[in-house]
Amino acid sequence: MASSARQPGSPRARRLREALTAYALLLPAAFFLVFLVISVVFLIRFSLNGWDPGLGMYPSLTLSNYGDFISDPYFRGIFLKTLRLALVVTLVALVLGYPYAYLLSISRGVARNALLLIVIVPLLIDVLVRAYGWLILLGDRGLLNQTLMASGLRTEPLQILYTESSVIIELLHEILPFMILPIAAVLEKIDPSLKEAGQSLGASKLQTFLRITLPMSLPGVLAGTLLCFALSASAFVAPLVLGGGKVMVMSLLIRTQLSVLLNWPFAAAESIILVALTLVILYFYTRASRAGLNWQRA
Repeated sequence: MASSARQPGSPRARRLREALTAYALLLPAAFFLVFLVISVVFLIRFSLNGWDPGLGMYPSLTLSNYGDFISDPYFRGIFLKTLRLALVVTLVALVLGYPYAYLLSISRGVARNALLLIVIVPLLIDVLVRAYGWLILLGDRGLLNQTLMASGLRTEPLQILYTESSVIIELLHEILPFMILPIAAVLEKIDPSLKEAGQSLGASKLQTFLRITLPMSLPGVLAGTLLCFALSASAFVAPLVLGGGKVMVMSLLIRTQLSVLLNWPFAAAESIILVALTLVILYFYTRASRAGLNWQRA
């Protein structure tokens, strides 16, 4: 019995191979997690150090960096502005991405492949290249202003660059795929017979969508909004290039403290605060969303 259990074709051997394969596939994620934990530990330790303009960073165990950030209205304002920008981008991405995801889920053949290609192509372009592309399009002599002035709608260039609007436009281009793909994946799994049953009972297409399709697609909406909010709150290239330094967010503030002022402890504290408070917001949002899903199922 023991020898037969070790044979290559035995069920036990197959289960062992499947387990080893699963663990092997998890190795890259495990290495990433280990290095992530190590870097976070160093970041937390740096945030507790002191800093002197003449000496630089020196070893210490102090919470003064966190206290300075929380007590300063300028830093608090930048943090709130970062969250507001991320919230606006996420909501606009949801409004634009849901109809596209729905269209993608009901399309078939060549049309579906074309719609999917439009979503995936931006992911293949480097974020810096995309940002400079928008820099050219939205400039004073860019395609948008040239079109507006040639049509007579504007007599002078429209100032879009180096404003929050240009940052929002670029961020939408960057994160829309992360909103569309999760929603489309959930919509495609909805059994079409449920919609047919609703319509056979006298419900209109709008009622069927509101009572069947939309509630069942909420897990995809939850995943998409979580991804988009996290990516928007931590965005760096869009505020740097399209904002031109005039749209100050947490990522640019951390960069200034780190590379210009060389205040590493304060930059580390800002990073920890951004990550921690963003995780807290996402946690409560996830709990509220899941409570809503459970209420609908009940």
